[in-house]
Amino acid sequence: MDRRQLEEMEHEEMTLNYEQVLNQAMALPMLERLRLISALASQLTPPEIAPLQTQAERTALLDEICGKYAHINTSVDDFLARKREEVELEESRYRARHPEEAP
Repeated sequence: MDRRQLEEMEHEEMTLNYEQVLNQAMALPMLERLRLISALASQLTPPEIAPLQTQAERTALLDEICGKYAHINTSVDDFLARKREEVELEESRYRARHPEEAP
């Protein structure tokens, strides 16, 4: 096994651990989540991040982030989905009450 393969395996393992921790944190009640965030913020210092120099680097980072989290709905996505369901329900109720106006 070469060094690159070993690094990839370590990265995958770390990603899996991160996702497990994140899932556990999301399962906490809101007050406990806030306490966790506060504890982490007080213990961690932000890493020094070198600015991305080229457009290609910025594009690659954005593609990586969007690809990794593409399956996660944001709160806006959840809201819009609920609203869409409500509109469809109201439309079906209206059509049931007013069959003469059906297209």
